[in-house]
Parts: sequence; structure tokens; C-alpha cells
Amino acid sequence: ENQYDKLKRANEKKKAKEEAEKQETAETNFETPFGTLSPIDFLGGVNPDDEIDNGVTAKEAAKFVLSNTMRYIPKFKKLNKYNKASWNFLAFLLPSGWFFSRKMYLNGIITAVLEIIATLLTVPYQLTRYNLGLSGMAFGAEMLQKMAENIDKFPQMVVLSAFIGVVVSLAISIVVGILGDYLYKKHSVNTIREIKQTSENKEIDFRKKGGVNIFIFFIGVMAVQYIPAIIVSFIR
Repeated sequence: ENQYDKLKRANEKKKAKEEAEKQETAETNFETPFGTLSPIDFLGGVNPDDEIDNGVTAKEAAKFVLSNTMRYIPKFKKLNKYNKASWNFLAFLLPSGWFFSRKMYLNGIITAVLEIIATLLTVPYQLTRYNLGLSGMAFGAEMLQKMAENIDKFPQMVVLSAFIGVVVSLAISIVVGILGDYLYKKHSVNTIREIKQTSENKEIDFRKKGGVNIFIFFIGVMAVQYIPAIIVSFIR
């Protein structure tokens, strides 16, 4: 065996080893929503080519969702018109803010209006507490005693209005917490299908119409917090 044959065999072994390593890497890495390779499963165990709904794949949904895909993609896979219930803690805590953050602006506006109405329903009760000198007291035995002593000074309609406001506010949080993921899936699928049918650059539009809008999230949260106070200041 001459030197040439030895070099040839060594090169063949080296190429075979490189191909084996490349194959192993391909099996443990996959394309992320950002188009790069990563050993982290950004799809939460869902196959990239699995259909989420109406011809939209998990890979396309991940490119649209962008943030926290490891949570949302498996949720999307499980949720359908017969199984709409899930649980989204952020949507429960900040219903309209969460809608705004995920660019579901119409849902966010409707929810924000309902939240503001619910808060306004409690305003007469809060004003009555303020006039009785109870608003600054910390919750405890003393406050409960004072409330009991002044219970007859709270008009029935004021108490009923406050009760309705609290119930409405809690109902909004629970409903959005349970159905938020399903509504987000519908929004994502419908928007992705529209982009696929009309867009000249799908990748750019996925990022533009999907992902998270933190600025609008804070605007929505602040609006729900401060608009009732602004309204009250004008009608007092």
C-alpha cells in the first residue's frame, strides 16, 4: 500500500466521521422561530410540521407567536372547538393588558371597557367609605368593627352596585383566564392564513402582526387603572 492510498483512506474516514457528527447534530437541533439552530425545543414537543388548525403548522404558529412558544404551541395543538378551556394566569391577572400585549386589540378594547365599567360601579361605595373616614384604614379587626358600626349609613343601592362591580370584574378575569389561550389560537390561525394568502413577505409580516407589544400592554393596563379616576373627577 502506497502513501497515496493511506491518505485517501484517512480522508474517507475523516469525512465519514464528520457526516456522522452532522447527522447527530441534525437529530438534536431544529429550526427555531427565528431561523437559527438550537438544542432547545421551542415548540414544546410538537412536531414543526404538525397542523395546528386550518392548514397552519406548528412551525408557522411559532414564527407568529415568537415569545413563549414553548407554552403556546402545545396549547394550540390541544385546543379546538370542542376543547376551549385552558388556564392563562397573566390573562387572569391583567385581562385587557394581556389581549393588548398579544395584539388582539378589539378584544382588548372590549375587555378594557368592561373592566372600567366594573370599577365605576364600585366608586359610590368607595366614596361613601371616604366620607365616613374608613378609606384609609388597613383591613383588620378595627376596620371590620367600624364597618359594622356604620353599615346603616351605606345605601342599599351603593352596596349592590359595588357587589355587581366586583362580580363583573372577577367574571372577566376568570373568563379571559380560561378562554384566553383559545381566543389567541383563533387570532393566530386566522392572521397566519391571511398573511399566507396576501403577503409578499410572510416572514416580515409574521413578526409585524405577531409577537408581543409591550408598549401597548402598559398603555392598556394604565388606562384601566386611571380612566375611572379621571371620569370620577369630572362628575364629582
